[in-house]
Amino acid sequence: MEIAENRVFGLDILRFIAIFMVLLGHSLILAPPAVKKIVNPFLYDGVAIFFVLSGFLIGGILLKVLNKSTASWAGLLDFWKRRWMRTLPVYLFVLLYLLIYTALVLPEKFPSEWYRFFFFIQNIFGHHRPGFFAEAWSLSIEEWFYLSVPLFIFGALIFFKTSTKTTILTVSLIILGLVTWYRYHLYYKFGFPSHPNPLQIKQFQDYLNKDIEYQVIPRLDSIMYGVLAAYIAFYYPKWWSQKWNFVLLLVGIFLLFYTKFHMGKTYGPFNNIWCPSLKSLGVFLMLPYLANLKKGLGKWTTWVTFFSLISYSMYLINLNVVIMTIIKQTIHGNYSSKKMIPGDLWYLDYALFWLLTVVISFVLYQLIEVPFMKMRDKKKA
Repeated sequence: MEIAENRVFGLDILRFIAIFMVLLGHSLILAPPAVKKIVNPFLYDGVAIFFVLSGFLIGGILLKVLNKSTASWAGLLDFWKRRWMRTLPVYLFVLLYLLIYTALVLPEKFPSEWYRFFFFIQNIFGHHRPGFFAEAWSLSIEEWFYLSVPLFIFGALIFFKTSTKTTILTVSLIILGLVTWYRYHLYYKFGFPSHPNPLQIKQFQDYLNKDIEYQVIPRLDSIMYGVLAAYIAFYYPKWWSQKWNFVLLLVGIFLLFYTKFHMGKTYGPFNNIWCPSLKSLGVFLMLPYLANLKKGLGKWTTWVTFFSLISYSMYLINLNVVIMTIIKQTIHGNYSSKKMIPGDLWYLDYALFWLLTVVISFVLYQLIEVPFMKMRDKKKA
């Protein structure tokens, strides 16, 4: 596998941690309760890390593009084409696999609104996150961010002729403020009683999942924190490379674990309004140190970069492809809607999960991701 020389090892560490947390959480479906009890204290929200990291990388690309040439609609279209050539091919491949598999093997579970997945609208404007290809909820948030935020930035630059520096900062702060307010508004709009009974708690939790946690608009600010980090790195490089950034790294780690262990009740305001912001802020504070950590320890750490490279394919296939269609349904012949019930030999399924996820992801990376990235870069050149 070819590894680009300009990769930043610190960002590979962050991406590796994010995908490892996602896979570790999903792998517990195959493990008995005793194992889950041991692992759960070490689990963290890997998707929250992915959001900020994606914003940082996209923000860096936008800043380079806009500071090399004047903003134009042609430039915006080129940005979109390059982004979609990176994200869509392997996503569409996995989506088509799942749709064809479901239509042939489990036609009764074929999603009635299957077309929504092609436009990333399965969890927007109040639609519940579907059980089918459930992990695609976060991809909807990222794709709508890639579509909307650059449009706002390019539009403001074209129509108002403001400077790139002012425009990106203004758009970033507006989105951070509006989305946080919107979560606040959605939370209190429900009218949750001060002394709820168990049924009211269940209804409220369903509402929170539908309208806040897995929705597109209430989570856009997470990616915006990454853009703001890219803004600081680009315009204030001296601040970005200070020695005391290691302290910021420690503060960021503290914030991540604080949000994990002090969220309070799952239906409380802190958990649903402020925790998404604090998680993002934690990753934001870690970026200055990690983005300046250019190199690893040679062969001793190449495995971190390896998993970082195939992390996107790993995210797409680990749950619905590997666990559901291969292990649960094909190997065990269990086509019920219930989750796997680990048996005495659960560790074989568990080991197979990790092996298949890595192997299939590597194949997808080599056969789909790499060719499209080369095609994209060739066209750019």
